[in-house]
Amino acid sequence: MEQDYEELGQMTRDEAIAHYQKQLEWQRAQGDRDGEMFSLFRLGLLFQHEERFEQAFNCYQQALARSREYGMRANEANALCSLGTLYQRRGEREQALGAYRQALSIHREVGCLSGEGTVLGRLATLYHEMRHEQEALICYREALAIHREVGNRRSQGITLNNLGTFYQERGQIQRALQAFQEALLIQREIDDQRGKGATLSKLAALYFALGQIQRAHALYQEALLALRRENDRSLLALTLGGLGQLYQTCLQTKEALRCYREALALARLVEDQEREAIVLSNLGIFFAFFHQTRVSLACFLRMRDLLSGRIASGQSQEIEEAIALLCRHLAEEGIEVVPEELAPRAAEIIAEALERPPTQAMRAISKGALAPEMLTFLCEAVVDVCTAHPDSCLAVRIILQRTRQVLSAQLANGLAGAGTGHQELEFFAALQGLLDGQTVQLPPRHRYQPLLETLKRGICLYFNDPDRQQEEPAPGRG
Repeated sequence: MEQDYEELGQMTRDEAIAHYQKQLEWQRAQGDRDGEMFSLFRLGLLFQHEERFEQAFNCYQQALARSREYGMRANEANALCSLGTLYQRRGEREQALGAYRQALSIHREVGCLSGEGTVLGRLATLYHEMRHEQEALICYREALAIHREVGNRRSQGITLNNLGTFYQERGQIQRALQAFQEALLIQREIDDQRGKGATLSKLAALYFALGQIQRAHALYQEALLALRRENDRSLLALTLGGLGQLYQTCLQTKEALRCYREALALARLVEDQEREAIVLSNLGIFFAFFHQTRVSLACFLRMRDLLSGRIASGQSQEIEEAIALLCRHLAEEGIEVVPEELAPRAAEIIAEALERPPTQAMRAISKGALAPEMLTFLCEAVVDVCTAHPDSCLAVRIILQRTRQVLSAQLANGLAGAGTGHQELEFFAALQGLLDGQTVQLPPRHRYQPLLETLKRGICLYFNDPDRQQEEPAPGRG
């Protein structure tokens, strides 16, 4: 979620920090309470943008204590709002919620409409993260109305950006597009480079999801230009991760790895574990696609460690299913892996894989040939789900969906023969049907018809095996 961002003037941040620290000492010696509060807030903001969060937290805590001591209610609310933002970033959502609610109550009490709008916008992002959808939508709309009333164009852009994400996550694509485009118009008018970069990145991701590859690519490049100018490392990590997905889908493996490598480094630099986990999820699917099962397993193990205790049970289950599936495939290759022993070395394994040149399978698929290893991997994974391991269905669906996206992009970009590529897409659709328990067929002269019939016979033999007649049928089958 995007938060309010204040311009820092013409000084470099290090120069500004030194200036305000010196000024703060003088203001306290002179008893200049207003000046003292201004310097504390400015220092907190500077430290925040330098990712020096403990120092920012200390400044806001001092501002809160002094404002209460001096009876400065508006400043008390501002300090609470700033502390809420840091709590939210650290994943301490209940503390953030408490701070925002106190700040909102004070702003309403003293009649500070602009402050109320700021807190409502941040409260909306918190409710959004907590999946309290109705509360989030109410706060977004109230914040937007206030920002328009007081003429705060920058905050209008930020709120529209966040509202667009809210709509997109709920499948309301037209509303999301409208919100993003309105935000972008405002951000270009007021020359908000950071806000523009954030919105362009989200628009690119939306167009990518809609299959408009070239448009998404152009928007990602424009977003990177703006965000590199602002040196916003957290948003750069998000944008590079999205661009990596696009390159992966377009079979440009070298470019994809370059983007993922930089995105991962930036996420770690700013200690944004949730963003790092998103990149690792994409990398896990990327390496699984190219049959680098051990590296893929390392990605999901690292992701599990990063998100431990911070995600919903459903998401945790998805990660565990992916880990179990990858361990089984390694075992079938004669490689026994104990996840708990591999986990401490996961980051090292991922780093080594990112530095290696593209594998033979990567080079082959980039030239328009679907690697036989990938066909084998998918076929075996689907059979596993349909027979002994139905609990792995979700993990296999994700990999199968990514494969179909890659092949569709391959066809759209002229990297595969139309006949062969379309037959492979039809085969993957049939595999999806098997996962859904459907009766599937391919034409008699179809390239993959013999393979599909072999898979179907194998599944059928499993369920008719006399040695397992007394066993419980696999869930959803019979």
